Amino acid sequence: MAALLKNTDVRCRIDEDLKERVTAVLSACGLTISEAMRLFLLQVVETQGLPFEVRAPSDKTARALVQAREIRSRFDSMDELLEDLDGKEAPQTRRKQSAKPKTSHSA
Repeated sequence: MAALLKNTDVRCRIDEDLKERVTAVLSACGLTISEAMRLFLLQVVETQGLPFEVRAPSDKTARALVQAREIRSRFDSMDELLEDLDGKEAPQTRRKQSAKPKTSHSA
């Protein structure tokens, strides 16, 4: 019977919109978020893993993720990104693009 005592808190940070949508869905099922989380955790133990299939992203999604990471790494700040989106080049971005390795020509 001691296993049924609920004396430990588990916290999960989510955005407000997700919380509202989850609450609506679970309420229609007659559950609270806490009850649903408890059921989820019991299923993790029962199945010795996640109680649903986790899939790798499709090729299209994987390419989009790579592209997004490449774009993100081109800018040192949000200002640079916004200026690039506006079609203006930030001074620091110009330096990054023009800073090419110098080659020496010996004759």
